[in-house]
Amino acid sequence: MNIRTSILILSVVLINACKRDNIPIPYGAVPIIYCGYILVPVSFDSVKGNFLLDTGAQNVHFDSIFYSDNPFAYNYLKEIKIWGIGNSFQIATLIRDTIYFQLKDESYKTRNIVVHSLKPIGGDIIDGLVGLKFFSNKVLEINYPRQFINIFSTIDSVNTSGYSSIPIERQEGQIFIPLKITLNDKVSFNGKYLVDIGSSLSTITSSVAYNYKFDEVIERKVGYYTKYGGVGGYSAGFDFIADSLTISNFFLKNVNMSYSSDTAGLMASEDFYGIIGNNILERFDIIFDFNNDSLYLKPNKKFKEPYEFDKLGFTYVDRHKTKGGWVVTGLSNNSQAEKKGLLIDDIIISVNDIPVEKIQYSYFSDYFKKVDEVILVVNRAGNILEIEFDIAPMITFQQQ
Repeated sequence: MNIRTSILILSVVLINACKRDNIPIPYGAVPIIYCGYILVPVSFDSVKGNFLLDTGAQNVHFDSIFYSDNPFAYNYLKEIKIWGIGNSFQIATLIRDTIYFQLKDESYKTRNIVVHSLKPIGGDIIDGLVGLKFFSNKVLEINYPRQFINIFSTIDSVNTSGYSSIPIERQEGQIFIPLKITLNDKVSFNGKYLVDIGSSLSTITSSVAYNYKFDEVIERKVGYYTKYGGVGGYSAGFDFIADSLTISNFFLKNVNMSYSSDTAGLMASEDFYGIIGNNILERFDIIFDFNNDSLYLKPNKKFKEPYEFDKLGFTYVDRHKTKGGWVVTGLSNNSQAEKKGLLIDDIIISVNDIPVEKIQYSYFSDYFKKVDEVILVVNRAGNILEIEFDIAPMITFQQQ
Protein backbone atom coordinates (compact mmCIF):
# COMPACT_ATOMS: atom_id res chain seq x y z
CA MET A 1 0.00 0.00 0.00
CA ASN A 2 1.54 3.29 -1.08
CA ILE A 3 0.23 6.65 -0.21
CA ARG A 4 1.29 10.14 0.85
CA THR A 5 -1.51 10.04 0.71
CA SER A 6 0.93 7.59 -0.87
CA ILE A 7 0.81 4.20 1.13
CA LEU A 8 -2.20 6.01 2.67
CA ILE A 9 -3.14 9.72 3.13
CA LEU A 10 -6.73 10.63 2.26
CA SER A 11 -6.45 13.68 0.00
CA VAL A 12 -9.27 16.19 0.05
CA VAL A 13 -8.88 16.58 -3.71
CA LEU A 14 -9.98 13.00 -4.24
CA ILE A 15 -12.91 12.91 -1.84
CA ASN A 16 -15.44 13.61 -4.60
CA ALA A 17 -14.68 10.09 -5.81
CA CYS A 18 -16.96 8.87 -2.99
CA LYS A 19 -19.97 9.67 -5.16
CA ARG A 20 -21.44 6.49 -6.61
CA ASP A 21 -23.27 6.34 -9.93
CA ASN A 22 -26.92 5.41 -9.42
CA ILE A 23 -26.62 2.32 -11.59
CA PRO A 24 -27.04 -1.15 -10.04
CA ILE A 25 -23.83 -3.13 -9.90
CA PRO A 26 -23.67 -6.41 -11.86
CA TYR A 27 -24.87 -9.63 -10.30
CA GLY A 28 -22.06 -11.28 -8.36
CA ALA A 29 -19.91 -8.14 -8.15
CA VAL A 30 -18.43 -6.91 -4.87
CA PRO A 31 -19.53 -3.41 -3.77
CA ILE A 32 -16.67 -1.13 -2.75
CA ILE A 33 -16.19 2.18 -1.01
CA TYR A 34 -14.07 4.45 -3.18
CA CYS A 35 -12.64 7.60 -1.58
CA GLY A 36 -9.25 7.81 -3.23
CA TYR A 37 -8.70 4.22 -2.06
CA ILE A 38 -10.65 1.08 -2.91
CA LEU A 39 -12.12 -0.50 0.22
CA VAL A 40 -13.72 -3.94 0.11
CA PRO A 41 -15.73 -5.79 2.81
CA VAL A 42 -13.71 -8.75 4.10
CA SER A 43 -14.41 -11.20 6.93
CA PHE A 44 -11.50 -12.71 8.90
CA ASP A 45 -12.42 -15.58 11.20
CA SER A 46 -15.97 -14.13 11.23
CA VAL A 47 -14.75 -10.61 12.07
CA LYS A 48 -15.80 -8.10 9.39
CA GLY A 49 -13.83 -5.07 8.28
CA ASN A 50 -13.15 -2.63 5.45
CA PHE A 51 -9.90 -3.61 3.77
CA LEU A 52 -7.97 -1.57 1.26
CA LEU A 53 -7.36 -3.34 -2.04
CA ASP A 54 -3.67 -2.89 -2.76
CA THR A 55 -1.71 -4.01 -5.82
CA GLY A 56 1.39 -2.49 -4.23
CA ALA A 57 1.38 -5.17 -1.50
CA GLN A 58 1.32 -8.95 -1.53
CA ASN A 59 -0.36 -10.39 1.54
CA VAL A 60 -2.92 -9.31 4.15
CA HIS A 61 -2.12 -6.58 6.68
CA PHE A 62 -4.16 -5.82 9.82
CA ASP A 63 -4.41 -2.38 11.36
CA SER A 64 -3.20 -2.63 14.95
CA ILE A 65 -6.40 -1.11 16.41
CA PHE A 66 -8.62 -3.44 14.38
CA TYR A 67 -6.51 -6.35 15.61
CA SER A 68 -6.54 -5.35 19.30
CA ASP A 69 -10.26 -4.45 19.37
CA ASN A 70 -11.40 -7.86 18.11
CA PRO A 71 -11.29 -11.35 19.69
CA PHE A 72 -8.47 -12.76 17.57
CA ALA A 73 -6.46 -15.46 19.30
CA TYR A 74 -3.29 -16.47 17.48
CA ASN A 75 -0.34 -18.35 18.90
CA TYR A 76 2.65 -17.77 16.66
CA LEU A 77 3.72 -14.13 16.76
CA LYS A 78 6.99 -12.43 15.91
CA GLU A 79 8.21 -8.83 16.04
CA ILE A 80 9.56 -7.50 12.72
CA LYS A 81 10.53 -4.26 10.96
CA ILE A 82 8.70 -3.14 7.82
CA TRP A 83 9.56 -0.46 5.27
CA GLY A 84 7.54 1.36 2.63
CA ILE A 85 7.08 4.96 1.60
CA GLY A 86 8.91 7.27 3.98
CA ASN A 87 12.44 7.53 5.31
CA SER A 88 12.13 5.08 8.20
CA PHE A 89 10.29 1.88 9.24
CA GLN A 90 7.65 0.56 11.62
CA ILE A 91 7.95 -2.13 14.25
CA ALA A 92 5.20 -4.61 13.43
CA THR A 93 3.85 -7.98 14.56
CA LEU A 94 3.93 -10.97 12.22
CA ILE A 95 1.14 -13.55 12.71
CA ARG A 96 2.43 -16.90 11.52
CA ASP A 97 -0.79 -18.84 12.19
CA THR A 98 -2.99 -19.90 9.27
CA ILE A 99 -5.88 -17.45 8.95
CA TYR A 100 -9.06 -17.92 6.93
CA PHE A 101 -10.97 -15.07 5.33
CA GLN A 102 -13.77 -14.43 2.88
CA LEU A 103 -14.28 -11.80 0.19
CA LYS A 104 -17.82 -12.03 -1.17
CA ASP A 105 -18.19 -15.72 -2.15
CA GLU A 106 -14.45 -16.34 -2.47
CA SER A 107 -12.69 -18.10 0.43
CA TYR A 108 -8.97 -17.81 1.09
CA LYS A 109 -6.36 -18.79 3.62
CA THR A 110 -2.99 -17.26 4.33
CA ARG A 111 -0.13 -17.03 6.82
CA ASN A 112 2.36 -14.35 7.83
CA ILE A 113 -0.10 -11.49 8.27
CA VAL A 114 1.54 -8.23 9.31
CA VAL A 115 -0.06 -6.10 12.06
CA HIS A 116 0.91 -2.42 12.13
CA SER A 117 -0.52 1.09 12.34
CA LEU A 118 -2.64 1.92 9.30
CA LYS A 119 -5.35 4.20 10.69
CA PRO A 120 -2.90 7.06 11.39
CA ILE A 121 -2.07 7.16 7.70
CA GLY A 122 -5.44 6.10 6.27
CA GLY A 123 -8.14 7.03 8.74
CA ASP A 124 -10.56 5.11 10.92
CA ILE A 125 -12.36 3.61 7.93
CA ILE A 126 -9.37 1.38 7.08
CA ASP A 127 -9.10 -1.90 9.01
CA GLY A 128 -6.30 -3.38 6.93
CA LEU A 129 -5.33 -4.24 3.39
CA VAL A 130 -5.53 -7.18 0.99
CA GLY A 131 -2.64 -7.58 -1.43
CA LEU A 132 -2.06 -8.81 -4.93
CA LYS A 133 -1.32 -12.50 -4.40
CA PHE A 134 -4.97 -13.43 -3.94
CA PHE A 135 -5.72 -12.30 -7.50
CA SER A 136 -2.47 -13.43 -9.14
CA ASN A 137 -4.18 -16.17 -11.20
CA LYS A 138 -7.48 -14.33 -11.65
CA VAL A 139 -9.03 -11.52 -13.66
CA LEU A 140 -9.90 -8.43 -11.60
CA GLU A 141 -12.35 -5.84 -12.93
CA ILE A 142 -12.53 -2.40 -11.24
CA ASN A 143 -15.30 0.10 -11.93
CA TYR A 144 -14.65 3.35 -10.09
CA PRO A 145 -17.83 5.34 -10.97
CA ARG A 146 -20.20 2.48 -10.12
CA GLN A 147 -18.03 1.39 -7.19
CA PHE A 148 -17.65 -2.34 -7.64
CA ILE A 149 -15.05 -4.98 -8.38
CA ASN A 150 -15.57 -8.32 -10.02
CA ILE A 151 -13.37 -11.41 -9.92
CA PHE A 152 -13.26 -13.87 -12.80
CA SER A 153 -11.32 -17.03 -13.54
CA THR A 154 -10.44 -16.14 -17.13
CA ILE A 155 -10.61 -13.16 -19.48
CA ASP A 156 -13.11 -15.10 -21.61
CA SER A 157 -15.71 -14.37 -18.92
CA VAL A 158 -15.38 -10.60 -19.39
CA ASN A 159 -16.69 -8.28 -22.08
CA THR A 160 -13.55 -6.44 -23.24
CA SER A 161 -15.09 -4.62 -26.20
CA GLY A 162 -13.97 -0.98 -26.28
CA TYR A 163 -10.92 -1.67 -24.11
CA SER A 164 -7.25 -1.25 -25.08
CA SER A 165 -4.73 -3.65 -23.57
CA ILE A 166 -1.14 -3.05 -22.54
CA PRO A 167 1.41 -5.55 -21.22
CA ILE A 168 2.11 -5.86 -17.51
CA GLU A 169 5.63 -6.51 -16.27
CA ARG A 170 5.85 -8.45 -13.03
CA GLN A 171 8.79 -8.00 -10.71
CA GLU A 172 9.08 -9.31 -7.15
CA GLY A 173 5.32 -9.57 -6.77
CA GLN A 174 4.55 -6.09 -8.10
CA ILE A 175 3.18 -4.97 -11.46
CA PHE A 176 4.54 -2.27 -13.76
CA ILE A 177 3.42 -0.59 -16.98
CA PRO A 178 5.20 1.78 -19.38
CA LEU A 179 4.25 5.48 -19.43
CA LYS A 180 5.43 8.68 -21.06
CA ILE A 181 5.37 11.85 -18.98
CA THR A 182 5.95 15.33 -20.37
CA LEU A 183 6.85 17.74 -17.60
CA ASN A 184 6.96 20.85 -19.77
CA ASP A 185 8.46 21.99 -23.07
CA LYS A 186 11.93 21.10 -21.75
CA VAL A 187 11.65 17.55 -20.42
CA SER A 188 9.75 14.37 -21.30
CA PHE A 189 10.68 10.75 -20.61
CA ASN A 190 9.47 7.16 -20.84
CA GLY A 191 9.76 4.65 -18.03
CA LYS A 192 8.09 1.88 -16.08
CA TYR A 193 5.76 2.73 -13.22
CA LEU A 194 4.37 0.69 -10.37
CA VAL A 195 0.61 0.26 -10.73
CA ASP A 196 -0.67 0.84 -7.20
CA ILE A 197 -4.39 1.01 -6.53
CA GLY A 198 -3.42 1.33 -2.85
CA SER A 199 -2.19 4.87 -3.58
CA SER A 200 -4.50 7.81 -4.09
CA LEU A 201 -1.83 9.90 -5.85
CA SER A 202 0.84 9.43 -8.50
CA THR A 203 4.43 10.16 -7.55
CA ILE A 204 7.78 10.10 -9.34
CA THR A 205 10.78 8.75 -7.41
CA SER A 206 13.46 11.00 -5.97
CA SER A 207 16.11 9.26 -8.07
CA VAL A 208 14.33 10.17 -11.32
CA ALA A 209 13.75 13.69 -10.04
CA TYR A 210 17.48 14.02 -9.35
CA ASN A 211 18.55 12.55 -12.69
CA TYR A 212 16.29 14.88 -14.68
CA LYS A 213 16.98 17.90 -12.42
CA PHE A 214 13.35 18.45 -11.50
CA ASP A 215 14.25 21.16 -9.00
CA GLU A 216 15.62 23.24 -11.88
CA VAL A 217 13.31 22.39 -14.77
CA ILE A 218 9.97 22.50 -12.90
CA GLU A 219 9.35 26.11 -11.97
CA ARG A 220 5.74 25.87 -10.82
CA LYS A 221 5.69 23.48 -7.87
CA VAL A 222 4.63 23.37 -4.23
CA GLY A 223 6.65 21.60 -1.54
CA TYR A 224 4.91 19.27 0.90
CA TYR A 225 5.90 17.33 3.99
CA THR A 226 4.10 14.75 6.06
CA LYS A 227 4.68 12.75 9.20
CA TYR A 228 2.48 9.97 7.83
CA GLY A 229 3.68 9.40 4.27
CA GLY A 230 3.32 5.65 4.58
CA VAL A 231 4.75 2.79 6.57
CA GLY A 232 8.08 4.62 6.63
CA GLY A 233 6.65 7.71 8.30
CA TYR A 234 8.11 11.11 7.35
CA SER A 235 8.04 11.88 3.64
CA ALA A 236 8.47 15.03 1.57
CA GLY A 237 8.53 16.24 -2.00
CA PHE A 238 6.81 18.58 -4.42
CA ASP A 239 3.40 18.72 -6.08
CA PHE A 240 3.28 20.01 -9.64
CA ILE A 241 1.26 19.90 -12.85
CA ALA A 242 2.70 17.75 -15.64
CA ASP A 243 1.89 18.99 -19.13
CA SER A 244 0.76 15.52 -20.17
CA LEU A 245 0.81 11.81 -19.47
CA THR A 246 0.49 9.12 -22.14
CA ILE A 247 -0.67 5.65 -21.14
CA SER A 248 -1.11 3.20 -24.03
CA ASN A 249 -2.87 5.28 -26.71
CA PHE A 250 -4.56 7.56 -24.17
CA PHE A 251 -3.45 11.14 -23.57
CA LEU A 252 -4.13 13.10 -20.38
CA LYS A 253 -3.35 16.82 -20.18
CA ASN A 254 -2.43 18.98 -17.16
CA VAL A 255 -2.09 16.08 -14.72
CA ASN A 256 -1.65 16.51 -10.98
CA MET A 257 1.53 14.70 -9.93
CA SER A 258 4.19 14.73 -7.25
CA TYR A 259 7.85 13.95 -7.06
CA SER A 260 9.56 12.66 -3.97
CA SER A 261 12.61 14.00 -2.18
CA ASP A 262 12.87 10.96 0.12
CA THR A 263 16.38 9.62 0.67
CA ALA A 264 15.23 6.13 1.70
CA GLY A 265 12.27 3.82 1.26
CA LEU A 266 10.17 2.95 -1.76
CA MET A 267 10.15 6.41 -3.34
CA ALA A 268 13.96 6.58 -3.36
CA SER A 269 14.20 3.42 -5.47
CA GLU A 270 16.20 3.37 -8.70
CA ASP A 271 14.38 0.30 -10.03
CA PHE A 272 11.37 2.13 -11.48
CA TYR A 273 10.25 5.66 -12.31
CA GLY A 274 7.35 6.12 -9.93
CA ILE A 275 3.87 5.13 -8.80
CA ILE A 276 0.68 5.45 -10.81
CA GLY A 277 -2.19 5.74 -8.37
CA ASN A 278 -5.92 6.25 -8.39
CA ASN A 279 -5.94 9.91 -9.44
CA ILE A 280 -5.00 8.59 -12.90
CA LEU A 281 -6.47 5.07 -12.81
CA GLU A 282 -9.92 6.29 -11.72
CA ARG A 283 -10.38 7.85 -15.18
CA PHE A 284 -10.61 4.38 -16.69
CA ASP A 285 -12.66 1.23 -16.37
CA ILE A 286 -9.96 -1.32 -15.61
CA ILE A 287 -9.47 -5.05 -16.06
CA PHE A 288 -6.34 -6.78 -14.75
CA ASP A 289 -5.79 -10.07 -16.56
CA PHE A 290 -3.15 -11.62 -14.34
CA ASN A 291 -3.29 -14.91 -16.23
CA ASN A 292 -1.97 -13.24 -19.37
CA ASP A 293 -0.12 -10.28 -17.81
CA SER A 294 -2.32 -7.66 -19.47
CA LEU A 295 -4.05 -4.50 -18.29
CA TYR A 296 -7.23 -3.47 -20.12
CA LEU A 297 -8.24 0.21 -20.07
CA LYS A 298 -11.36 2.02 -21.26
CA PRO A 299 -11.91 5.74 -20.55
CA ASN A 300 -14.93 6.41 -18.34
CA LYS A 301 -16.96 9.58 -17.83
CA LYS A 302 -14.23 11.10 -15.65
CA PHE A 303 -11.55 10.82 -18.36
CA LYS A 304 -12.03 14.32 -19.78
CA GLU A 305 -12.66 16.11 -16.49
CA PRO A 306 -9.96 18.72 -15.81
CA TYR A 307 -7.70 18.11 -12.84
CA GLU A 308 -8.09 20.47 -9.89
CA PHE A 309 -5.02 21.48 -7.90
CA ASP A 310 -5.10 21.41 -4.11
CA LYS A 311 -6.45 24.58 -2.54
CA LEU A 312 -6.42 23.65 1.17
CA GLY A 313 -2.67 23.40 1.69
CA PHE A 314 -2.95 20.53 4.16
CA THR A 315 -3.93 16.86 4.25
CA TYR A 316 -5.77 15.00 6.97
CA VAL A 317 -7.34 11.68 7.85
CA ASP A 318 -10.72 11.16 9.49
CA ARG A 319 -10.09 9.89 13.03
CA HIS A 320 -13.26 11.19 14.66
CA LYS A 321 -14.11 7.74 16.06
CA THR A 322 -10.72 7.11 17.68
CA LYS A 323 -9.28 10.62 18.11
CA GLY A 324 -12.33 12.89 18.19
CA GLY A 325 -11.71 14.67 14.89
CA TRP A 326 -9.68 14.89 11.71
CA VAL A 327 -5.95 14.57 12.29
CA VAL A 328 -3.71 16.83 10.20
CA THR A 329 -1.13 14.59 8.52
CA GLY A 330 0.75 16.94 6.20
CA LEU A 331 1.20 20.52 5.06
CA SER A 332 2.22 22.39 1.93
CA ASN A 333 5.13 24.77 2.24
CA ASN A 334 4.08 28.44 2.41
CA SER A 335 0.40 27.56 2.26
CA GLN A 336 -2.04 29.77 4.12
CA ALA A 337 -2.73 26.84 6.46
CA GLU A 338 0.96 26.66 7.38
CA LYS A 339 1.37 30.44 7.63
CA LYS A 340 -1.63 30.72 9.98
CA GLY A 341 -0.12 28.14 12.31
CA LEU A 342 -1.80 24.81 11.53
CA LEU A 343 0.46 21.94 12.62
CA ILE A 344 0.74 18.25 11.88
CA ASP A 345 -1.14 16.23 14.54
CA ASP A 346 -3.62 19.04 15.18
CA ILE A 347 -7.07 17.48 15.59
CA ILE A 348 -9.71 19.40 13.64
CA ILE A 349 -13.00 19.46 15.55
CA SER A 350 -15.07 21.65 13.25
CA VAL A 351 -14.90 23.42 9.89
CA ASN A 352 -16.82 26.69 9.51
CA ASP A 353 -18.91 25.82 12.60
CA ILE A 354 -19.79 22.35 11.28
CA PRO A 355 -18.65 19.46 13.55
CA VAL A 356 -16.51 17.16 11.44
CA GLU A 357 -18.41 14.03 12.44
CA LYS A 358 -21.46 15.48 10.67
CA ILE A 359 -19.65 16.19 7.40
CA GLN A 360 -20.14 13.69 4.62
CA TYR A 361 -17.21 13.36 2.22
CA SER A 362 -19.31 13.92 -0.90
CA TYR A 363 -20.84 17.05 0.60
CA PHE A 364 -17.51 18.37 1.83
CA SER A 365 -15.78 18.25 -1.56
CA ASP A 366 -18.55 20.33 -3.11
CA TYR A 367 -18.49 22.63 -0.11
CA PHE A 368 -14.83 23.56 -0.63
CA LYS A 369 -15.54 24.51 -4.24
CA LYS A 370 -17.99 27.15 -3.05
CA VAL A 371 -15.97 28.88 -0.32
CA ASP A 372 -12.78 30.92 -0.29
CA GLU A 373 -12.00 30.77 3.43
CA VAL A 374 -12.19 28.28 6.27
CA ILE A 375 -12.33 28.57 10.03
CA LEU A 376 -10.93 25.50 11.77
CA VAL A 377 -11.41 24.71 15.45
CA VAL A 378 -8.57 22.42 16.47
CA ASN A 379 -7.50 20.50 19.54
CA ARG A 380 -3.74 20.80 20.01
CA ALA A 381 -2.61 18.64 22.93
CA GLY A 382 -5.72 19.60 24.91
CA ASN A 383 -5.75 23.30 23.97
CA ILE A 384 -8.64 24.47 21.76
CA LEU A 385 -7.58 26.94 19.06
CA GLU A 386 -9.28 28.69 16.16
CA ILE A 387 -7.36 29.02 12.90
CA GLU A 388 -8.76 31.02 9.98
CA PHE A 389 -7.30 31.34 6.50
CA ASP A 390 -8.20 31.87 2.85
CA ILE A 391 -8.07 29.00 0.38
CA ALA A 392 -7.25 29.06 -3.31
CA PRO A 393 -5.39 26.74 -5.71
CA MET A 394 -1.68 27.02 -5.00
CA ILE A 395 -0.93 26.45 -8.69
CA THR A 396 -3.27 27.46 -11.51
CA PHE A 397 -3.44 25.56 -14.77
CA GLN A 398 -1.93 27.25 -17.79
CA GLN A 399 -3.95 27.32 -20.96
CA GLN A 400 -2.45 25.27 -23.78
